Amino acid sequence: MRGPIISLLAAAAIGFACSSHASSHSAAECREGADFIRNAAMARNNGQPREAFLERLHGDLAMIRSMPRALRWFARDKADELLLIGHVERVYDVPVDPRLHEAAFMADCRKTIETIPAGQTI
Repeated sequence: MRGPIISLLAAAAIGFACSSHASSHSAAECREGADFIRNAAMARNNGQPREAFLERLHGDLAMIRSMPRALRWFARDKADELLLIGHVERVYDVPVDPRLHEAAFMADCRKTIETIPAGQTI
C-alpha cells in the first residue's frame, strides 16, 4: 500500500507544477472537481476502461471550449484542462482508493484559489 501512496504523492507534486498556472477556482469548483476525480476512480473500479474514459473527457472538454470562457465549468483554459486530464490519468496509472485521488486533486486545486473568504473551508 505504501508504494501506490508514494507514487500518488509524487504524481500530485508533478501535478502542482502543471497546475501552478491554472485559473483561479472557487472552493465549490474545487469540491466539484474533486468529486469528478473520485467518480472517475469509482468508474475505474467498476470496469470503465482508461481509453474510453479519457476519450469521453476529451470530447467533453472540446464541447466546453465552444462555450464562452465565463460560462465554462472549471476548465476555462488549457492549464485547467491539463489539471483534470492529469488527475484522470493518475486514476488509471496509480489505482488507489478513490478518496486518495479526490484528496490529491483537492490539494492541487487549493493552490488555484486566490482568496478564501473568512470562515469558508474547502
